[in-house]
Amino acid sequence: MKKKYIPEPRSNFLKVTCECGNVQEVFTHATTIVECRVCGKVLAEPRSGRAGLNAEVIDVLDQ
Repeated sequence: MKKKYIPEPRSNFLKVTCECGNVQEVFTHATTIVECRVCGKVLAEPRSGRAGLNAEVIDVLDQ
């Protein structure tokens, strides 16, 4: 019997911290600009495929 291949997703949610100390969740493949809820700094901006992160990644959240 042949095993079926179920692909794992290539995208995750990341827990990032801003320079102001705010901790926020960001999608790795964000298609819109993600700003900090406290200071308004851009944390992630869309690029081809994965989002460009401008913040420090604290943790990768499991699915």
